[in-house]
Amino acid sequence: MEEISPKRRVIAALKGEKIDRPPVTSIGGCEGTLIVDVQKAKGIYLPEAHKDSEKMAKLAIASQKLTGLESVRVPFDFVVEPEALGCKIKWPDKIDQELTILNHVYKTPDDLVWPENLLKKGRIPIVLEAIRTIKKEVGEFLPIVSFMAGPFTLGGGLAGTTNFLVWTLKNPYYVEKFVEFSTDIVLEYAKAQYSAGSDIVAICEPNASCDMIDPRMFKTYVKPALTRITDELGGLKVLHICGKVGPIIQDMVDCGFDGISVEEPLDIRRIKPLIGDVKILGGVQSKNLALNTPSSVREEVKKALEAGFDLIEAGEGILLPTPLDNIKAMVETVKEWKTSYQ
Repeated sequence: MEEISPKRRVIAALKGEKIDRPPVTSIGGCEGTLIVDVQKAKGIYLPEAHKDSEKMAKLAIASQKLTGLESVRVPFDFVVEPEALGCKIKWPDKIDQELTILNHVYKTPDDLVWPENLLKKGRIPIVLEAIRTIKKEVGEFLPIVSFMAGPFTLGGGLAGTTNFLVWTLKNPYYVEKFVEFSTDIVLEYAKAQYSAGSDIVAICEPNASCDMIDPRMFKTYVKPALTRITDELGGLKVLHICGKVGPIIQDMVDCGFDGISVEEPLDIRRIKPLIGDVKILGGVQSKNLALNTPSSVREEVKKALEAGFDLIEAGEGILLPTPLDNIKAMVETVKEWKTSYQ
């Protein structure tokens, strides 16, 4: 088979078309793709790159070039939407720290007022401009990925995760209204990301894992919202859920995404016959990628390839302190797999 571009390989993999080997990417996961080593190599640092579209684009492209991953992804944090909707954000003073939400300003459904000019709020326009800049730079060679919180997780971000989870037991009406509002936000923002140039949109729902809620609550609150999202979005889309997902795998598949990204080690051979055409992303534990040696990383990647993951990546995304050499080991191992894969 002739050599193909990373973009063509990734899109073909998600569509179930024949390819030369599995792609090695960073599409799912809540942790992003930017590491400290890349910041130092490029001389552009967080948190400044969170606030500047040009710096965000340059770091995203540099991350791809230095690691060899077959995708470019923005933004680098998980709180763009809550900030745009009025929540106060804590800005870290170190390049290996993540942004967090300081206060949750939504107390009841009465507070859920649709924002005027959503796409101009907070850092949303910065992210969209970064996508446009990346598109100009990488053209059709690399797939552009953008991501956001899913509606259940965004609802928790607005109200506070603890409050939100208590509501699932004591005040389901509040949960329903917050998820409905958040779904509308996700849809408008996701459509804008596609329009700006994203090839794939990843929806991340860490609060929907079985570590956080009962599988029955996933069916009640999360699945209908995610299904609505896939019904209304025309582009390629991937669902990521952190932590334990075994009991809800079938429900995740039924939501209609092109791929599901998982952190939990799963028996892929057992699951594959149950999920039809939906592709599975992951296979490498993010903490192992950050803490192990390159040789150990190579062994874990080989096991993921043998297990049958469709796209190889760190299940929770790439942690900021992850050594560049470990990511290169992951990438090289996948690319060396080509001969045995064909």
